[in-house]
Amino acid sequence: MAAYIRSAIDKGLKEICFLDHLTFTKQGRSLSMTPGEVPMYVYRVQHYKRKFKGIIQIKTGLEVDFNPEYTKIVEQIINQYAFDVVGSSVHFAGDWNIVSRQADRENKKLEFDRIYALYLDYLEKMLDYHYFDIVCHLDIIKKFNRRATLECEEKLADKFDKIISKISYHDLTVEINTSGFDHPVKEVYPSERLLKKCLEKGVCVTIGSDAHHPKSVGQHFDKATKIAYSAGCRALAAFTERNRYEIPLESYHAQ
Repeated sequence: MAAYIRSAIDKGLKEICFLDHLTFTKQGRSLSMTPGEVPMYVYRVQHYKRKFKGIIQIKTGLEVDFNPEYTKIVEQIINQYAFDVVGSSVHFAGDWNIVSRQADRENKKLEFDRIYALYLDYLEKMLDYHYFDIVCHLDIIKKFNRRATLECEEKLADKFDKIISKISYHDLTVEINTSGFDHPVKEVYPSERLLKKCLEKGVCVTIGSDAHHPKSVGQHFDKATKIAYSAGCRALAAFTERNRYEIPLESYHAQ
């Protein structure tokens, strides 16, 4: 954690929010905590929050991999701790791993339209629960630059429109995730088209680097803020003790 914090300080960031993964799928555990590791995680963030007080603001977050079988346990865990923000995301749709390179090689044997449709089904189902504040990397399904067929594209576009309307209805925030620039797709999550649709429907957005290495903290933020501004965004969402507030985009650039 200290290396991530120092990287944020070196890059001039005013705050860093840890958003470590909590996963209930065995195949996703290599980059995630188990429920039993959450107490130590929270303790360590608080330790560094005190250590770096006055130098950088440090916040405690959690990114939960959506699994409908474990939502009650998730809610119990979240209610035990004073998180600043909770994100939720879909990495696994049924037996399919959406984000693994190895799984993608195996998935290429399958019809991508089917995987895409299932991903959106899980994403929509996730929005029926209320334990989180942010929808993380909305269209991560495109990570390996695979696209739906033309026959399916219009149907999936309509489904995404419905999902964004549901996000707006529940007053959730959508993350602009910059890691996509370093993935095979070479573009931000969500796409500029989906980002515009979010903003048109009154959805607040925030920016995250999804850093899995200290050097990736704050990666591509300048590029992402330009995309956000171009799409019509004038303020970014931030959170403290799960209360959302806004930072004017011009002020963010000034920092």
